Amino acid sequence: MKQLSHPLTLSIFFVLISVFSFGQEICNNNIDDDGDRLIDLYDIEDCPCTRADTFKISLIPNPSFENTNCIPSGYSQLNCAEGWEQATLATSDLFSPLGFMPSYVPLPIPDGTNCIGTIIDLDYREYVGTRLNGPLLAGQSYLLKFNVAANTIPEWAFEFHPTVVDLVLFGKTSYESFPLQTAFCPENFGWKEIGRIGYTTQDVWSSISVFFTPEEDIYSVMLGGGCNDSDTPVYILWDNLQLNRADDEIIYYVPNTFTPNGDEHNNIFNPVFVCGYDPLEYRFEIYNRWGEIVFTSLDAEMGWDGTYNGLPTKEGVFGWKLEYKAENTTEKKVLTGHANLLR
Repeated sequence: MKQLSHPLTLSIFFVLISVFSFGQEICNNNIDDDGDRLIDLYDIEDCPCTRADTFKISLIPNPSFENTNCIPSGYSQLNCAEGWEQATLATSDLFSPLGFMPSYVPLPIPDGTNCIGTIIDLDYREYVGTRLNGPLLAGQSYLLKFNVAANTIPEWAFEFHPTVVDLVLFGKTSYESFPLQTAFCPENFGWKEIGRIGYTTQDVWSSISVFFTPEEDIYSVMLGGGCNDSDTPVYILWDNLQLNRADDEIIYYVPNTFTPNGDEHNNIFNPVFVCGYDPLEYRFEIYNRWGEIVFTSLDAEMGWDGTYNGLPTKEGVFGWKLEYKAENTTEKKVLTGHANLLR
């Protein structure tokens, strides 16, 4: 057989191999047609669009659980939601007004009509899992925004009381099959924690944001409670899971709770800025119930450790005020809010 030896011939050969192997990106079929690990509108070079358009599509499929292949008639039927799986042997739930919608689910649902539910308990943790529309790339910052609520269920026979739980995003470097053969934490199965936030449970819907930067490319995710113990069962409701890149935006969040108790989580209270702000135009203040300033910071990396005049403050609700400015602008933003200090 005659060998291909001319440089131009070789170039044409490899171009044809590339075209026939992967093809041109089709921007509305949810497939990586050209093999560059980016799908549809996330393939910015092949599917030009503004970033505002990109942010409307979540890397998580079926983020509000509206697309269904069956109607739930009771518990343990998450698999009725297209693209979602029971991630472990502990079975999570899909709720829909067309089939099964318990009275303890707060209404209205934040986005659409459906939502899901998971249990966090001492020896039993329910997780939901999915394969992403496109990978989370190592070193790239991402923002997960979702709606969350909590409640107790009649079978538990106790009243709902606010408590603090960790909500955790786990990732895997491959497209995974579910369920894992466990009813507990997925860490022993090669899953790594990639994002976490402390949440003070409420029986009404609220909005939460988690910012994170994976160290490896992530293709599958699981969402649920952390691997730490939970003394009291908590039922968590989830909706509208929007996962997008966080670059080139003023991206930040302010937690609603922190616990300066010396463990490895939530010991410092401060806004978390990812990018897009001017670090020289930053001011953060904490107030007690009498309006006294107990903490001031001009550095976004320096937060409050829960002390005042060198002594630990008591548990309670504290007010905060945040002043910041975007890069390349003169307009300052002022935000205020409240946070719970728990020990």
